[in-house]
Amino acid sequence: MTYDSPTQSPARAQFVDETPTGKRIVERTDGIVERLRDELGRDLTMVAAYNADVLEIHYFHETFREQYEPSDLDALAADLCLDGRMGDAFQEELLQLGRFNFVVKGFDDGLLLRVPLSDGTGVAVSTNLNAGEKVATLVPRIVEDCEVRVATRD
Repeated sequence: MTYDSPTQSPARAQFVDETPTGKRIVERTDGIVERLRDELGRDLTMVAAYNADVLEIHYFHETFREQYEPSDLDALAADLCLDGRMGDAFQEELLQLGRFNFVVKGFDDGLLLRVPLSDGTGVAVSTNLNAGEKVATLVPRIVEDCEVRVATRD
C-alpha cells in the first residue's frame, strides 16, 4: 500500500504477550512495567514501546483491553509512531529549548505521555487523571532509569 501523506502511517499495534519473540521490537524493558505499576498503581492504564512501524503494548489495563478494537489500537500506533518519526527532532530545532524529553497529552478521562528514546523510538504511558502531576516527573525518570531498548526500523 502506498502512503501519499506523511500523516498516513502503516504502523500497527501488537501485544507483547501475543507476539512471537522474533517479532518483538523491545530488546530490553529492565522492569519498567513493574516499576510504573508500583508507583502508579491502578492509575496506570498502558505501557508501550514504539518504533517507526510498531507500537508494542507491554501493559494494558484489562478494562481497556476489552473495550478497544484492533483497528483502534492500530490508529493509536499510527499516531504515536508518526509523532516519534517526524516530531521530536523538529521540535528540538524549532523551539531551541534543549533536548526534547517528553510530551503529555491531556484528555477528559486520562493522560498520555510519550518519552522519546532515540532514532524514532520511545515509550508511551497512559494513566487516568488521578495520576495528575506525578506523570510529568515520575514517568520520564523511570523510563530513563530502566534503560529501555527498542529496535529501530529495519
